[in-house]
Amino acid sequence: MNANVLFTNVVARWSGSTHDAFVLLNSEIYANFEAGVHGDGWLLGASGCPMKPWLLVPMLDPQSRAERAYNKSHIKTRNVVERGFGLWKIRFRCLHKSAGHLSFRPSRWLT
Repeated sequence: MNANVLFTNVVARWSGSTHDAFVLLNSEIYANFEAGVHGDGWLLGASGCPMKPWLLVPMLDPQSRAERAYNKSHIKTRNVVERGFGLWKIRFRCLHKSAGHLSFRPSRWLT
């Protein structure tokens, strides 16, 4: 997802309980970044993701002012990602885990 809350890459191969790092390691975007065919930029990752020059993950135990500022910026940027998922769950109610359901029978769209 980019800063405009637009999804730029979707991997829908595994269930929602699959760890983020596993999905990343088995994605095409990971292979592209590892091969250097990603252009300019970085990815924002969760703390469980591996350290890579192109992957920004939070510092586990920030000591300096700069490290704390980095983590604060990471959290603020990651909020954009969380907001994007929230918007998708509102738009596509069947994705929401607590009240996920389809408001219609799928056969309605097959006719």
